[in-house]
Amino acid sequence: MTTNIEQLRLSSQTLTGNCSGVSFLFDDNGLVYVGEGWNCLLRVAEYTRKDSDKIFTKWNFIKIENENERKRVEQELRRKVKPKYNKV
Repeated sequence: MTTNIEQLRLSSQTLTGNCSGVSFLFDDNGLVYVGEGWNCLLRVAEYTRKDSDKIFTKWNFIKIENENERKRVEQELRRKVKPKYNKV
C-alpha cells in the first residue's frame, strides 16, 4: 500500500481556535450523545479516555460561539432526541 502524504496534507482541515459549539457523538445506530463547550475537540478527547463509558464511532459539531445559544441548542436537542449517554 502506498500513501500519498502530500495529498493527505492538502486535503486535511486546519484546526483553528477553540471550536466552540455543540458536539454530537454517533455509534453505528445513530446519535448517542449531545454536548456543548468552548472547545468541542477537547470534549471529544475526554470521551475517548480509557475510563470513559461512552462508545462511539463518529463525531461532529456545530460551531456556536455564544455560550447561551450553545446551551439552548444542546438542551433542545437533548429533549428532542434523548441520546442514550445524556442524563435525563
